[in-house]
Amino acid sequence: MLVPRRYRGLLIFAVVFAVVFIHFVRSYDWQIVFPDDYHDHHPHFPPPPVDLFSQRPPSLDFVPGPPPHQQPPNHRQSHEDANQVGIKTSGDQNADPGGSGSRKQQQKQGNQGKQKQGVSMFPVKQPPLHWKKVPELFPLAPEERIMLPTSDPKSLPKLQADFKIESAEEKEKRLEKLDEIRKTFEYAWNGYKSSAMGKDELKPLRGGYKNTFNGWGATVVDALDTLWVMGLEEEFALAVEHVKNVDFTTSERLEIPVFETVIRYMGGLLGAYDISDKKYPVLLEKAVQLAEIVMGAFDTPNRMPTLFYKWTPDQASRVHHASRRAVLAEIGSLSMEFTRLAQLTKDDKYYDSIARITNELERVQSSSKLPGLWPTKLDATGCEKPISSSAVVRDIPSPSNSSSSPVHTLSVKPVPTDIESYKNYFGRRDESGLAQDAQPANYEQLIKENNPEAHIISADSDCKGALVTQNSYKDAFGLGAEADSTYEYLPKEYMLLGGLNDQYKSMYEKAMDTAREHLLFRPMVKHGRDIRFLATLDLRKPLAELQPNKVPTRYEATHLTCYAGGMFAMGSKLFGIENDMDIAAKLTDGCVWAYESTYTGIMPETFLVVPCKKGEPCTWDEIRYKDALDPWREERLAAMQKMKEQVTEAREYQEDAVEADKPVSTPENNAIVYERDGLKRNVSQTAETPVPTAPRVKATRRSLLSPLPGDPAAALADDYVKARIREERLPPGFVRMTDRRYLLRPEAIESVFIMYRLTGDNYWREKGWRMFEGIAKHTRTNFAHSAIEDVTSMQPVFQDSMESFWLSETLKYFYLLFSDPSVVSLDEYVL
Repeated sequence: MLVPRRYRGLLIFAVVFAVVFIHFVRSYDWQIVFPDDYHDHHPHFPPPPVDLFSQRPPSLDFVPGPPPHQQPPNHRQSHEDANQVGIKTSGDQNADPGGSGSRKQQQKQGNQGKQKQGVSMFPVKQPPLHWKKVPELFPLAPEERIMLPTSDPKSLPKLQADFKIESAEEKEKRLEKLDEIRKTFEYAWNGYKSSAMGKDELKPLRGGYKNTFNGWGATVVDALDTLWVMGLEEEFALAVEHVKNVDFTTSERLEIPVFETVIRYMGGLLGAYDISDKKYPVLLEKAVQLAEIVMGAFDTPNRMPTLFYKWTPDQASRVHHASRRAVLAEIGSLSMEFTRLAQLTKDDKYYDSIARITNELERVQSSSKLPGLWPTKLDATGCEKPISSSAVVRDIPSPSNSSSSPVHTLSVKPVPTDIESYKNYFGRRDESGLAQDAQPANYEQLIKENNPEAHIISADSDCKGALVTQNSYKDAFGLGAEADSTYEYLPKEYMLLGGLNDQYKSMYEKAMDTAREHLLFRPMVKHGRDIRFLATLDLRKPLAELQPNKVPTRYEATHLTCYAGGMFAMGSKLFGIENDMDIAAKLTDGCVWAYESTYTGIMPETFLVVPCKKGEPCTWDEIRYKDALDPWREERLAAMQKMKEQVTEAREYQEDAVEADKPVSTPENNAIVYERDGLKRNVSQTAETPVPTAPRVKATRRSLLSPLPGDPAAALADDYVKARIREERLPPGFVRMTDRRYLLRPEAIESVFIMYRLTGDNYWREKGWRMFEGIAKHTRTNFAHSAIEDVTSMQPVFQDSMESFWLSETLKYFYLLFSDPSVVSLDEYVL
C-alpha cells in the first residue's frame, strides 16, 4: 500500500522538476545548428547532435530537407531544388539578413504557418521532391535515331484454331465456369478496393497495403485490361479516375525499377488503352508522361539503360551507366511496351531506345559460352575498367529505408539430380585441373562478384562499348528466372511489328535451336507420361571446351519457365516450325503434371527431377529414383559396414571378457582394457556396450550378438528414402522441392490458354479448370487471395502477398480460356 507521507519529499521534487522542465521546453527556441557545407562532406550521416546550451552562430541557420534516408546519396540539393523542399540558402531573398532574427519574430512566422529558420521539435512535413526534365548528357542527333518500321505489315500465319460450334449444354457449362472465375476476380478486386485502392499491393490477410513499386497503384493500373475483358466497365471507369490522379513525377523511393515499372505501369496503361478501343485518351497521356521519366534511364554513354533509375532532379542530371551485372530479362524485356508507344505516338525515340538493345543482343548472341543463348547476367556498361565507386551514379537498387541492413546471399552449390552427377558431385574436374565447383584465384573477379561497389564505372572513360556476355567466372543459361521474358518477347515483338523486322525471327530461331539441344529434357515419371521440362546450365568455360558428360546441368523445373509451352506453340505457327507444336504440348503438360502432383493441386515454384537419358526408353526405375533421393547411399552403406566390423571386433573382446568373468583393468577415458594373445586392447565404453562388471558384460553380449533380419545397412538406407518422401511430402518423381511456394503466378495457365486457342483441344480447358479449382480454394483469404508458403501442405500458410499479376494476368488467362475464342483473339492482339 502506498503511503503518501513517506514519499512527500520525492513527490514535491518531481512536481518542481516537471514545472521547470515544461517551462524550459516552452521557452527555449530549439535549433539544430551545423555548417552549410556539412552534407557536402558527410552525405551519409545525419546532422551533428544539438548543443542545447550553446549560442547559435547567426550566419549558420539551416533548414534541412527530407530525412537522411530520403536524401539523394552523394549529392546535396542544388539552389533551385532547395527552394522546392523548404531549404533556405544563403542566396534566398527572403532570408533574414541579420541572422536568426528575434525569437518573437520566428514564433510569429511559425504561428502563421510560414517556413522558419531552424528545425522545430515537431518539424513540418516537407513537400515531396518532383522529377523534372533535364537536358540529355548523351543526346542523339535526329538522323542517328533508329526509325520505327512503317511499311505495310506482312500477312502473318493464322494462329488460332478453327473451333467447332459448341452445343447448348457445353455452352451452359462453360458460362458457369466463366462466371465462377469472374466472381473470384471480383472478390479479390473488392478486397483491394476496400483496403488498398490506389496502392501497389493489397495485404490479403488482414487488409492494408504495401507499396512495392513506387506507390503509384501497381495493382489498379495493371488490372485495367482485365476489368474491361470481364465486362466490368463501371469498375474500369473507377480505375481510370484513379489513373488520372497518379503523379508519376514523385515517389517515396529514390529510384525507379525500370523493368517492373515498364511491364506493370506502362504495359497496363497501353493494354487498357488498346483493349478499350482507345475510348480513354488519358491512358495514353499517362503512359507518355511515365515514358518521358523512364527515358532518362537510357541517357547513358552507350544507350544501354540503367535498370534502377535515380529520378530525383539532382541525380537525373548526373552521368548514369548500366550495370556490369544487368539481368537479361530486365534489359531485354522492354521492347513491346516502347514499340507500342512509338506506334501510338508516332515518336521514333521510344523505338530507338529498345532497338539499340535488340541490335546488341543480336550481335553477341553467338559469342556467349553457350552460343545461341545469352547468360542471365550481362555487362551492359560499355566500359572497360573498374574504378572508384564515387565516380558515378550506381545501377544498384537503394533500400527504401536507410535503417535496413544489407542482405547477404551465399552461393549455393547446385544439387545434382541424376546418378552420374551424384557420382561426380565431389570429384568433378575440368581440363584445367580445377574442381568445376572451385573458384579460380582471380581476386579482382572475387571483388567484383562479392562487392558490387568495387566495380563501378569510370566517369571519364567514353563507356560507349557494347554488351559483354562473358563477364563472370560462371554464367547461367536457361529460359527461366532472370531470362524468361527476353525470349518470350521475340515472337511477340515480331508480331507487333507486323513481321517487318526479321531480327526477332532470326534471334528466336537461333535461341530455340540451342534450347532444344541443350536444355530440353524428359523427366522420369510414373505411368509413362511423356512430358518435358527445361534445364539450366552453369558454365565456367564455353560449352565447346567441355566433355559431354561433364556439362554442369540443373534438372530443375520452375513455374517461371511454364510460359515456354505457349512460346513454342506461337513460334511453331508463326515461323513454320512444325515439330515445335509437339514440344509445346509436352512442355505445357509437364506443368499440368506438376499441378496435379501436389495435395493442393498447385505447382511449386521450383523442384528437382530425374532426367531420362537421351536416346533411351524412359520408363520408371524405382532404384534409380531412390538413388537420386539418397545420392550418398553408397558412402553411407560403406560407413555402416565399417561400423559393423568394428562392433563385431568389440563383441569378440567382450566374449573373451565374459569367459574371464572380469576386465583386465579399468583405465582412464571410461574404457575397458582386455588382454588377448598377449596384447592389450581398448574398447570404448558406450551406452550400448557398458561393461563395468562381468554380469553386465553377459547382458550386453546377448544384445550385440542377437541377429538382425536381412541386411541392416540396406534396410536403414531404404528407411532414409522413405523418411525423406514422408517428411518432405515428395510426390513420385520429385527429388527435392527447392521452393515450395505458389506466388499466384500466371505462367502455367498462360500456356494452357495459348495451347487451347492454337489447337482447339478441349483437353486444355479440362486441365485448366482443375488448376483454377485448386488455386481458388487454397489461396482464398478473408479479404482476397494470397501467395502460400507450401503447396504440399494440407493447410497452407499464407504469405500475405497478392502481387498485381494475380488480377492482371493469372485470372485474365483463366477467364479467356473459357471465353468465346473471338474474345481477345490471338490473331488480333499480342498479350
